[in-house]
Amino acid sequence: MTDAERVLSLLIHDLRTPLGVAHGYLRLIRADRLPSAEDRDRALAGTQDALARMSRLCQDAGAFLDDASPAAGRAPAAQLTERVVAALAERGVAVAERGAGDGAPAGDGQQVAVGTSLDRAADAIATLLATRAGRAAKAVASVDVTSTALRFACGPAADGQSSPPRFDGDERPFDPWQSSQGLSVVLAHRLVTALGGRVWLAGDGLALALSVPMESRAA
Repeated sequence: MTDAERVLSLLIHDLRTPLGVAHGYLRLIRADRLPSAEDRDRALAGTQDALARMSRLCQDAGAFLDDASPAAGRAPAAQLTERVVAALAERGVAVAERGAGDGAPAGDGQQVAVGTSLDRAADAIATLLATRAGRAAKAVASVDVTSTALRFACGPAADGQSSPPRFDGDERPFDPWQSSQGLSVVLAHRLVTALGGRVWLAGDGLALALSVPMESRAA
């Protein structure tokens, strides 16, 4: 299958659930089977949420099929880190550790590529990391800085504690098409790699790690 065919297949698959939810709520409303105003309000809210999900899926598909290369926008590494941490918090994932892998924390002169939007880059990174959150009762993330890369990892909390996942150990490639997470993960992976980033499964494959290259201000 070509990437366009894969996108179409994922889009059809991902649309079925919210479409079914919207149809179900509308059938209940039309048949007047909801006894109270509160029930009807919940049904209308559920229908709106389902329609919003379908709209987002169509936007994602359109963005994926856009062949334009990402712009060469850059932002301070510390600023991207803060946006990723905030985006992870919205997804219920805490950052348990922040460290400097080679003793060189990100300074004012260290920047990373973010393309057309800092928020979009942060959301893509958080989307990828959060794929691990659904595989454990508790998932935690970590951030690591080296002189050449800004790195993130997310995986199950070790022994139920807040021990963050590590970046070392066996590495396995991460295939977004096989992640069973839908089109948003495919689009996020495409953006991160287009910005020069790398995504992989760390350790036993339960943790996901990614890195984006560091640049000097003068670059």
